[in-house]
Amino acid sequence: MSGLSFEKLVLVALVAGVLVGPQQLPVHAHRLATLVRSFRALVDDQRVRAESELGVALHPAAWSEQQRAWDLRRYDPRHVVRTALTQPTDTVGAASLVTGADPRLVEEARRVRPGQTWLVTGSAAHPRRLLITSLPDDDPRRLAAEVAEVAVRTDGTDGTDGTQAEAGPGAAP
Repeated sequence: MSGLSFEKLVLVALVAGVLVGPQQLPVHAHRLATLVRSFRALVDDQRVRAESELGVALHPAAWSEQQRAWDLRRYDPRHVVRTALTQPTDTVGAASLVTGADPRLVEEARRVRPGQTWLVTGSAAHPRRLLITSLPDDDPRRLAAEVAEVAVRTDGTDGTDGTQAEAGPGAAP
């Protein structure tokens, strides 16, 4: 495949000028200009229609405004890790309130993530899945899983607006 260079375009224009003739060349140039204008108008109309139906600006000049409206930096892995490190992570705080809890259960509760539904216990050869809601109400593992629903953030934010949480004790600056 050969590329279309400036020299080839000049050659095509010269051949078209010779074939069409000097009398018909202005007429065909006018037709080509109206065809290009109508094509541009069609593309602009379709762009406006798509913008109104989708609700998203498709014009490149409006993209910078939308980019400011959408904070894409919140998807930056460095920001995600920084936010995760500065948020309080004491998931077994409620589990430690249970007096006389088995130390083995408290250790298992440290591995439970907030909002987790299933708990895998047992050995690797014979794992056993337990539904966390089937555990007793005072089980440290259940309390550690439910801490996300009842915990109130100390920094006053809900975490959805992309703002950083306040650094807790021992958090990285």
